[in-house]
Amino acid sequence: MRSRVDALIIGGGATGAGIARDLSMRGAKVLLTERGDFAAGATGANHGMLHSGARYAVNDPASARECAEEGRILKRIARFCIEDTGGLFVAAGEDDARYMDRFLPACRDAGIGVREIGVDEALEMEAGLDKSIQAAVEVPDASLDPFFLTLGNVNSARGHGATVLNHSPVQSIRRTGSGFEVTIGRGRRERRISADVIVNAAGSWAGEVAAMLGASIPICVDKGTLVVFNGRLVNRLVNRLRPPSDGDILVPHRTATILGTTSSPGMPGEAATSEEVERLIAQAAAVLPGIRAARAVRAYAGTRPLLGSGKTGRGATRTFQVIDHGKDGIDGLISVVGGKLTTYRLMAEKVSDAVMEKLELGGRCRTADEEIVPFDDGPSDRFDIEAMRYRQGTKELSMPLVPGCGCEAVSREELELQASSPDVADIGDLMRRTRAGMGYCQAGLCAVNMASAMGMGTRELRRYLGERWKGVEPVLFGEQLRQEVFKAHLIRVYGFDHTGADE
Repeated sequence: MRSRVDALIIGGGATGAGIARDLSMRGAKVLLTERGDFAAGATGANHGMLHSGARYAVNDPASARECAEEGRILKRIARFCIEDTGGLFVAAGEDDARYMDRFLPACRDAGIGVREIGVDEALEMEAGLDKSIQAAVEVPDASLDPFFLTLGNVNSARGHGATVLNHSPVQSIRRTGSGFEVTIGRGRRERRISADVIVNAAGSWAGEVAAMLGASIPICVDKGTLVVFNGRLVNRLVNRLRPPSDGDILVPHRTATILGTTSSPGMPGEAATSEEVERLIAQAAAVLPGIRAARAVRAYAGTRPLLGSGKTGRGATRTFQVIDHGKDGIDGLISVVGGKLTTYRLMAEKVSDAVMEKLELGGRCRTADEEIVPFDDGPSDRFDIEAMRYRQGTKELSMPLVPGCGCEAVSREELELQASSPDVADIGDLMRRTRAGMGYCQAGLCAVNMASAMGMGTRELRRYLGERWKGVEPVLFGEQLRQEVFKAHLIRVYGFDHTGADE
């Protein structure tokens, strides 16, 4: 199959999906291609945090200002995937109290609404905080679901005429006199695309994409490990009031709490380790002592594609750069690197500005004004309906509901609805669209329901459980070890063990 587009976007994370939405809303003919599933890379392996900017105010004020402004915008346009929890920065007994003298003015200079509060008020807000904390500041942080943010942008882009494909890797790129010829997909899904402009939004793989055309990008790939806990240990995001370090943010996320993160050199696909988990918990215990007794259900690692500025890890800026490779003699290739999930929309806007200029097309950016998914605030007296409304907007709510995943209140009908999508190729794709399998039992009680909804057998089920096992293995201690033994007995009924391996 051959087709022609104004712009071909490579990468289906939040930034790529945001670019597809922005360009299609401006009237450009767009195709986005993603080699795996949407948000299955760095986008889906982050903290799930909508930054107020306070974390970066002292050492990276440019990023802080970007986060502050974009956070306010996203709370307007992405209500369907944001829980506006608010946040606290708290100084543990061992932290340098003088950091406050730099923190407060830096936040105010960046336009971040902060409020210094007393220790007693902080303890009323979060009863689990250590009683020895020295100081506290209230900030406008929030919790953000990266999967639904990305999928919302994908669906909006399609609604504005874009073609958006997952499981369609780029096979080759060739320059022509008028643009580029690109082959994507494999077998029956193979397509040949003629494009005037290529947008490289491949995140940690952006260097590989650029190299296909003889270009290079200075990227520093940084690994960050996070730990997921059973239940909400805090009501608000809780940050350490100190320079950014390991284990200093707790995020209440849906039915869980996410602790992070580490910072070390790494590559995409690296798993979390038990040593990293232990280090994170030890750091968090300084402000939330009860975390030592909490049940960790999973650990995962993602990568940060940071600008190669000569600094690494936490010293590298969190701002972004749009690169026009015309300076390298490759006119029509635009790459975007760096940034944060919180600033994905701004990144998409700046990339789209550059693309529209190259295409000599008009059309202003409207993504800061129009909601991604129109959201009906009308409540329901059924928790499972409310959960589905939160995940899927207001569509398909008239169906009868039968349990499919008890941990995340996902109905069998929602599983079947999403399984019918041509985007959903495996059980992992279904999980990202429904949250089934992400809960306390880590798919022990719902994996079979998910496979059944997909019409898949034990081979695919084993593969999925094997992927979940990678995140469970680093947290096999305490109550989670007991849970995994129980799950192992359940799964062995089907002729294989809980790691996905054959008996």
